[in-house]
Amino acid sequence: MNFVIEFYRSRDAAEATFDKVSLEAPNLRAAFQGATALFHTLAMPQIPDRLRISDDNGSELYAGPADGAYPAEV
Repeated sequence: MNFVIEFYRSRDAAEATFDKVSLEAPNLRAAFQGATALFHTLAMPQIPDRLRISDDNGSELYAGPADGAYPAEV
């Protein structure tokens, strides 16, 4: 399954996207693991505080802190 991982910073009502990456993963849990690895390896202009994971169709599957503490129920 193809996922889109977006790293961004959110301040007040504004969002600034630092990087958007397409990621192939078998399920959402694996996408979270891939997002964690990308968070630590991508060269971004600033450290993002938020993360969004969407599917191929643009449907948002997760939006939350980019701290690696993702939901256990996924």
